[in-house]
Amino acid sequence: MDKYAIYDFRLFKREIIQTDWTMGDQTVSPQIEHAYENFEHLFGKKGTTLRVQKERKRGEGADKYPCYVLAHDHHVILLRLENVLNVPVFEKQQTGGPIPSNEKIIHESNPPCFVIIDNREGKAQIAIQIYSAAWKKTNEVRDILEVNLNRDLEMFGLSIEIRSKMQKSSYWDYVTYRQKHERRGIKKMIFSFPNPKIKPSIETTIGLSNHLNRLMELINSLGGEEGELAIQSPKNDFLAKRRAADIKKMVALCASSDYSLSVTFDDGITYRCNENIRAELPMNMPKALEDFQNGQYNTLFEYDIETWLDWVVKQTKDFQDAEQIRPKPNRKNKRMVS
Repeated sequence: MDKYAIYDFRLFKREIIQTDWTMGDQTVSPQIEHAYENFEHLFGKKGTTLRVQKERKRGEGADKYPCYVLAHDHHVILLRLENVLNVPVFEKQQTGGPIPSNEKIIHESNPPCFVIIDNREGKAQIAIQIYSAAWKKTNEVRDILEVNLNRDLEMFGLSIEIRSKMQKSSYWDYVTYRQKHERRGIKKMIFSFPNPKIKPSIETTIGLSNHLNRLMELINSLGGEEGELAIQSPKNDFLAKRRAADIKKMVALCASSDYSLSVTFDDGITYRCNENIRAELPMNMPKALEDFQNGQYNTLFEYDIETWLDWVVKQTKDFQDAEQIRPKPNRKNKRMVS
């Protein structure tokens, strides 16, 4: 099941505004009152090819990324943005002798990434597929889209900002939420700590258990700068119920900046203590994209992708954009962990 990183976008009025602009058979106006209407004109109809590129450093031209409008209806746009990768493959070449040679052949690969733009009234959100074969980070896709959309929006006297939807959460709240609401199991927890003689820790009122004291002594005797303790549970509910006293100590010790704690779930997602949470939601309607491309409505005479996007709005109602989330506490300062 694919997951999508959720962003919101905002349109702003530029200082310099052009006159009305003719696009196809429509006349568009640059006034801010028509901002989201004009924004949607950029994508045209289904089958449109968009100009998407990224300038190289030092003025060495631009990398072009194929981008196609797969569907555009009900103020929802589905894009397929491809990354152009050169993949080296070693192929056997006959030399005429008994032993063939291996020659490196470069093949072009265009792994795709789906982007869903929700331009319905009051929504203004973008979902970017988390797909490592195309881009390792969805923020790369966000940056590419933002630059190219700003280039095209300039003729309307508009600019756009695309920001991640983020949320603050305590450690145990996040663990409990993923287990209860998403039914995820915990794969492992990793507790990292410094050698107190090499990197003196900040004082903490939480004492170490005998087990952790022995681990501290061991890492100290080995002369290492820091140590790591990984705890894996044979039962999914073991860690959530906090049956091990050491785990409580570990979480409490994260109040000191010299300690860190992470938890990895069975879907491979890792959350680090005190880390801001980015909105990442599954596409739990597997035929939504296909039906949208084919113009197939559901029984309510709307697309399933609209139902999914409405669900995304509900799931992220308590999230804020990245600018509204305060930066992480200074690593030299204590912080509370609940």
